[in-house]
Amino acid sequence: MEYWSKNREEYQLDKDVYITKACEKEFAIFESIYGDGPNNRFAIKHWDLRLAISLDTPFAINNSFYWIIKGDVKIGGVLIEPNVISRLFIIPPYNDLYRVLRLLKKLLIKWSDPKKNINAFQINNEQGKYFEMLGFWKEKSRRWMMRPTEELNYEYNQDFIFENPDKQQNRNIAKLLCSSFSNGVDNKSQLHKDTDEEYFEACLNDVNDFFENTNSLLLEASTVIYDAKDKKIVGVCLISLFEEWPLIHTIAIDPLYSGKGLGKIILNKGISILNREYQVVRLFVTIGNSAESVYHELGFVQGVEFGKYYLPNFNK
Repeated sequence: MEYWSKNREEYQLDKDVYITKACEKEFAIFESIYGDGPNNRFAIKHWDLRLAISLDTPFAINNSFYWIIKGDVKIGGVLIEPNVISRLFIIPPYNDLYRVLRLLKKLLIKWSDPKKNINAFQINNEQGKYFEMLGFWKEKSRRWMMRPTEELNYEYNQDFIFENPDKQQNRNIAKLLCSSFSNGVDNKSQLHKDTDEEYFEACLNDVNDFFENTNSLLLEASTVIYDAKDKKIVGVCLISLFEEWPLIHTIAIDPLYSGKGLGKIILNKGISILNREYQVVRLFVTIGNSAESVYHELGFVQGVEFGKYYLPNFNK
């Protein structure tokens, strides 16, 4: 197996299997049909956008899309480059995913920096069992949830003040996110053991990203909750626009104020206001987050689960 080069078109994996550079648009069409994309992105309106999302790979530096060829037959595709694998799919009737992945792992070990983990992104459950068989560790899994918008009843608790988000409060909102998620499944992953300062900056960037991807209706549907006594921020629901539909960008309640029904109030408010212009709303949840039961009670349906895997401490 040859070392990786962005200028190389083809790599031999075995006597009868090789990968060859793919046209990005054609790859996106095949990946959208044969990958897990249609299940994970079931709320996307337009085909062209679905294809664009297939090619949206912020975790890859070179966007190295390849066809997997056996003999002279195309049997799948993959995004693969040093220390990264994603967008893996197999084309029926071929079905020996384990063999293909075992060969791709050998290639990755040849290409990759051994001082860094090999990361596998957006892996569905069916693929995940093969990654685990080949020594990859599972980091965490997430899934989409969605429900229709509609006018719902919601009544504000008079002990709190409910206002629309103000960008000038971005740092205070970020502090709430840090405190709310500090002991949850979304705090620090196995691959990113950030310091408290780095974690705050990540939360702040997330809040700023919300303000850059919103509009007047989404701001109206979003909420910041203040304790009426000391004006402390104790809850937030930020709703942005993602892939043409509203997304619950983030929702958090101060742990000291949990159990008061505040999350249900601000979600019902958001769902009701969004109904003026949008038919559905979505959110993204990490498996194991206790809030998932709340979303279920509010009528959100689960989408397909997919996760992130990594291969640590490998040697060439």
